[in-house]
Amino acid sequence: MISKFRYLPVLALLAPLSAPAVAADLDQIIPAPMEDPYVPVEIGSGWYIRGDLSYDLATSMSGSYRTYGPVIAPVYSDNAYDNFDLAAAGDVSIGMGYQLNSWIRADATLGYWSRDVNGTDTAPIACDPTFPLAVGCRSEDSTEMQVWELMANGYADLGTYVGVTPYIGAGAGLARVSYGDFSNVAYCTDAAGVDVPGCGYNATHGGLSSWRFTWALMAGASYDLTLNTKLDLGYRYSHIQGGDMFGWDAASGALGATGVQGSDDGFSQHQIRAGIRYALW
Repeated sequence: MISKFRYLPVLALLAPLSAPAVAADLDQIIPAPMEDPYVPVEIGSGWYIRGDLSYDLATSMSGSYRTYGPVIAPVYSDNAYDNFDLAAAGDVSIGMGYQLNSWIRADATLGYWSRDVNGTDTAPIACDPTFPLAVGCRSEDSTEMQVWELMANGYADLGTYVGVTPYIGAGAGLARVSYGDFSNVAYCTDAAGVDVPGCGYNATHGGLSSWRFTWALMAGASYDLTLNTKLDLGYRYSHIQGGDMFGWDAASGALGATGVQGSDDGFSQHQIRAGIRYALW
């Protein structure tokens, strides 16, 4: 009789060979764990934020005003200002944008600035009819202008060279132009243009606000400070359409004058800008 223990060594040698087959059978019985179907989506790529400081060069603008004379019936007449000067000033803006590809990007910006405004005007009308020698009138106006700008801008980056990327751009949007009270000082002048002593008046006109269309052209270059941070230096030309400036003084209003008295014809700005753009990816 052959002992059954004689086959144990053989079985021990065959056991490792049969293990893969058993494992394959178990895979068919026990399903593999399901993978998580959620795939994170990268939302930061391409987005950037920006902040800019600008120096606005002194400029000038033209404007017009109405006079009121209730002699027999209310009479309004239109007159043109000689000039208005806008003092140099600084402004600040913030924004957020998106880099569409290596060449094209766009952003929306919100800016604020204020500037002193001074105007002069001479007219061949009498400031005060009680002065026979006063045949002309010279006036000086002063106020402050405050502006909020909301712009949509597009840029074309022109390639990067040793970390420097030149660009050109254009933008359009709305500007909220608000004038403070106008201080108006008038002087009577004689036929030679010399001030007549004791003749003239002072008046205050309430400033007005209006929404206006504005557009801009830009050019400049950015420099890569880090992988995510760019220094932006450039020039910006912008133009704001004309609108209301001020209303009537109290004396004219008491006599029946209504509506807008002064308006500007719009104005342009030349700005030197410096800012930082920070990529969010």
